[in-house]
Amino acid sequence: MKILFVCTGNTCRSPMAQALFASIAQDKGLEVTVKSAGIFASDAGKASPQAVEALFEKSIPLNHSSAKLTEDLLREADYVFTMTMQHKQLIVEQYAHAKDKTFTLKEFATGAEGDVSDPFGGSLSVYQETRDELEGLLHQLAEKLKKDRTSS
Repeated sequence: MKILFVCTGNTCRSPMAQALFASIAQDKGLEVTVKSAGIFASDAGKASPQAVEALFEKSIPLNHSSAKLTEDLLREADYVFTMTMQHKQLIVEQYAHAKDKTFTLKEFATGAEGDVSDPFGGSLSVYQETRDELEGLLHQLAEKLKKDRTSS
């Protein structure tokens, strides 16, 4: 299964989600390939230092280069999880073929609408809050994907 996490600049939320989910999936025995991209990302930018530090505290390395969302990344993904409703809307408007596999992370994991808060420019504690929010959602995502795999 190929999963793509999408945010704005691909330096905070989606790289954190990518690294966290890779770790969670490994612990739960889910076979996944995880990537991330940003709708307005520049290629080869670095992850924010606070994102790196927030994951380091969980013993999860974040060696990341940002990537702009592309048609190819969308086509190869089985699921596309965005951090906000606006990200989802932009993808669905520009790439109609991705409509049925694009969800906000919150709506897919919890069934409720909502955005993952953007820590960009915030302190380490703001990044830690976003990391913890992502971690909870990603555990729910892993459980849901695991159930879907066993029921199909």
